[in-house]
Amino acid sequence: MRSFTLDEDKIEMRLLREADAPELHRTVRANIEHLRTFLHWVTPDYSPEIAGEFIARNLKLAAERKSEGYGIFFEKKFVGTIGLVKLNWNSRSAEIGYWIAKDSEGRGIVTKACRTLIEYAHAELEMNRVEIRCALENKKSRAVPERLGFRLEGVLRQAIWRHTRFYDVAIYGLLAEEWRK
Repeated sequence: MRSFTLDEDKIEMRLLREADAPELHRTVRANIEHLRTFLHWVTPDYSPEIAGEFIARNLKLAAERKSEGYGIFFEKKFVGTIGLVKLNWNSRSAEIGYWIAKDSEGRGIVTKACRTLIEYAHAELEMNRVEIRCALENKKSRAVPERLGFRLEGVLRQAIWRHTRFYDVAIYGLLAEEWRK
């Protein structure tokens, strides 16, 4: 099972296990207002069963090499998820998605986790392109690709519906040759 340890062992990223479902559920429920605006799956009825189904689906997609989703653990505490949510082997491209608990924001955890996945995607999976897509209004999420040298390639107008309205989506791209520089 693939895992990554970074930041002097303070941050671990690993595939989620069935046993992680209760902690995933607790973290999402504790952060429901923080996460709900930009994540469609965060709903008032988010349950331990939904968390377990997410993990099972994640493991199945990883086995099929369609995506790789990881739990982010900071000082051994579950704080969020990150993943290569879309692996396109024909085009050698991947998309990264992530979320983090409110009390873990501002520590560079997501940026460090993204940097690790970008390196893995380019060096080991031999992906040519990595994308990050996020709501144009989600300034904290947009700061991550901007910090990591991604290029803003465009904005899709009213591209996603989240609970009560449409949001524009910023698309950031990073090519392997740009990462190596």
